[in-house]
Amino acid sequence: MFTEGEPEFCPEANKASKASFLGMFMQIDRRFMGKCFGQMQELGIYPGQIPVLGLLAHRDGLSQKEIAERLRIKPPTVNVTVQRLEKAGFLYRKADEKDQRISRIYLTEKGHKAKEKGMEKVAENEKILLDGLSDTELCLLRRFLEQITANIDKIPGGTGKINKENIENREKEGKNH
Repeated sequence: MFTEGEPEFCPEANKASKASFLGMFMQIDRRFMGKCFGQMQELGIYPGQIPVLGLLAHRDGLSQKEIAERLRIKPPTVNVTVQRLEKAGFLYRKADEKDQRISRIYLTEKGHKAKEKGMEKVAENEKILLDGLSDTELCLLRRFLEQITANIDKIPGGTGKINKENIENREKEGKNH
């Protein structure tokens, strides 16, 4: 394929020894997210808190129930996360004007600044992650990733999303067996 001394990018003989694409995706995800989480911890934010801060930065004033529904996480998990973020000064609670039983959750100035710093880090990290790729390669990479994302929908099985109906059906099945 190549003349002597030139690199072989995907030689047939070595394909068996190469990592699977899934393995490569998982390795990239673990390494990249590990670096990002480390940077967020420097800002006083921990991995489980990132989605809550991101959601509130996008839509301030949600209740804990609304946060749990939108992020598809259990209400007790949201409660603990909100308490920790409140204690750290990233957010505060305020009673709903129409229904005093509901607490609305808002980012503090410190929370907004942490979100901005976090987004700056993410943008810097993406730039570093893609360093050395030409515009053509970036265009191809985007096209490949879009196709892979579309192909995921072709895989038989559930959506992977947890919804109330699935939980209720599993609970009913468990009681009937």
